[in-house]
Amino acid sequence: MAQQATQVLNPTIEKEAWELYEVGSTEDVLVLSKKHPENFYVQHLSYLCAYELTGRGSFPSPKGISPLAPMVEAIVNFELGKYKEAATSVNLYFGVDSNPICFSLIQLALKIYFRADIYDKAYSIIVKYRKTWNDFSFIKEEISCAYFLKRYDEVIRIFRDHMKALNDTEIHKLVGMSLLFLDRHKEAGLIFDNIPNKLNLPSFEEKKKSYEAIYAKLGGMETNQTKLDHKELEDIGFAYLFHGEYDKAEKMFLTLTEKLKSKLCNV
Repeated sequence: MAQQATQVLNPTIEKEAWELYEVGSTEDVLVLSKKHPENFYVQHLSYLCAYELTGRGSFPSPKGISPLAPMVEAIVNFELGKYKEAATSVNLYFGVDSNPICFSLIQLALKIYFRADIYDKAYSIIVKYRKTWNDFSFIKEEISCAYFLKRYDEVIRIFRDHMKALNDTEIHKLVGMSLLFLDRHKEAGLIFDNIPNKLNLPSFEEKKKSYEAIYAKLGGMETNQTKLDHKELEDIGFAYLFHGEYDKAEKMFLTLTEKLKSKLCNV
């Protein structure tokens, strides 16, 4: 979305628009944009607000050049299903240190990064946001990023630092799996035994023998994998894990936790 245009800047109006966006007054930004159709920055910001309110990007997108143009382009590409291109546009915005950040903008960026499976960039902007605002709103997303990046020690560290705020079934599963991948089986068992809403997951040592029968028939189960329910797929993962096939186990558990992304960063 190459844009060639010039405009007369109005820093006061742009500052007002950003401050409204920063505190979540998206509808006020839309009103302001109607009063200043000549200001590209305000028009781009109103496009972000409209997307936040409706969950859909409108076409055509606003023209012109402003610091927010890459985020507008990111939404356009995201709506077209071009997730990698959308993530590249997000990179452009966050690659400029002087560009401001706020909760809504981080939420939008994470939604795009997660869909594009770009967890290193997602992780970095979460850290930047936390340091800027001393805000821990994206702890679940931070743990998810660390898990998908296979930084299992980091998953456990973050979880311990914010345990009281993480009463979430899926996050506990990621922590438990991280402990298993680090061969800390007893600790993993404790996590699974105390998981919110009490999942019926076996401890590593106590149920090891029970997976021998499943392991023996994995060939048939894998062939019919699309017909298996969540528990059966989970059993396959544990069978691999207990028999030392860690790559296959990790692939299965990553597939099962993929659904976590759909619960995060929704705008």
